[in-house]
Amino acid sequence: METEKNISWFKAVASNLQGYEIKYKFFEQGDFGSLNQVEFNSKLKGGNIDFWSSGWIGIHLVDYAEGIELINLLLEPTEKERINDNLEKLVNLL
Repeated sequence: METEKNISWFKAVASNLQGYEIKYKFFEQGDFGSLNQVEFNSKLKGGNIDFWSSGWIGIHLVDYAEGIELINLLLEPTEKERINDNLEKLVNLL
């Protein structure tokens, strides 16, 4: 059984991240319902993940050293496979 990708999933992943400052934010009324947002930054890379209550997920990752965007996606709840694949890609890039 695959783990649901949500804020709890990221908190478990974050326990393995070294060198990142991580901030968790909550907004009652985001664009697609309530929003749990994770910001993560290191000297080399940073970005955020937006987990909306309606199932939408935003993923953003920037390589500060190269000055390039590595991921910038907004995924619909119906794109479950793309959500899982891109969150795993994010973890591998961190």
